Amino acid sequence: MRLSVAAIALPALGVTAVAGSIEGAVTFPSQLVPSMTAYAYDLDTSRIRSVQIAEGRANFRLEAPPGRYQVFLAPNEPGAPNIYGAYTQYSLCLEHETEANCTDHTLVTVTLNSKGSRAAVKIDDWYLTDDIADQIDHIRGIATNANTEPLSAPRFSEYPVSRVDVPAVPAIDFGDSSLPPEERASVQQALAGGPNFAGHVTAALTRCGAACAHVVLVDWRNGTVHEPPSLAQIQGTLPCRADDALVFRRDSRLLSITRVRGAAVVTQFYVWNPTDASLMLNSEYELTAANFCAVTAR
Repeated sequence: MRLSVAAIALPALGVTAVAGSIEGAVTFPSQLVPSMTAYAYDLDTSRIRSVQIAEGRANFRLEAPPGRYQVFLAPNEPGAPNIYGAYTQYSLCLEHETEANCTDHTLVTVTLNSKGSRAAVKIDDWYLTDDIADQIDHIRGIATNANTEPLSAPRFSEYPVSRVDVPAVPAIDFGDSSLPPEERASVQQALAGGPNFAGHVTAALTRCGAACAHVVLVDWRNGTVHEPPSLAQIQGTLPCRADDALVFRRDSRLLSITRVRGAAVVTQFYVWNPTDASLMLNSEYELTAANFCAVTAR
């Protein structure tokens, strides 16, 4: 059961608090820091404690009793569910080595030994492997659909992006875009959360009807708006798992889109090329609707 520290009541007057604290400093991979949730997972009790971090803040304090914890963050924004930052061996390595020499992303155990003890962590690893992201999904009780994909399907970690210093919110250049005013407003609104795809791109899903959507990409380097023809006029709705229609990650150049094609459900994987700002089809996989939806019954 998830327990927010905000909901912990102090004991009766005259009894001292038993909680210690985990104090974190956050290094986010862009200049705009979104609102986030900080989590501490108790390895001994399997309980999760959490605290909200307001937009623009780069630190947090999370109260917890003595125990052993793993600490990670998740931005409170749309996108793939497994966008995580964490306190890992990579974080410890960066204190002594260059980034190129730090390749271990294993979660670090933080120990609070006694009442009132404190532990300091630095959350600066936003490039977790898929295995670590899956581990955190399991901790949070989030179902994943990895078992429904062919083993040959590309993985987000295979298309990483380098850390990018993102400029201020760009002035959007819609150029000769045919997007109507209401869809342009949706794109502008999506920029508020900062880049959410491929390091320096905002992926926005706009509606062109009750069962029609566009995917619009905004390049923060120059404000250019891209409307890939393959992702325009996406018709229909999925029979289940609606959140899987569009999946992307801030730290990866891979993007997937899933749609109905006749009696089948098709997932297409695209890779963003930052050099020429293009989105190229990587692979395509087809499942029956029954197999696609089977994950929801597990």
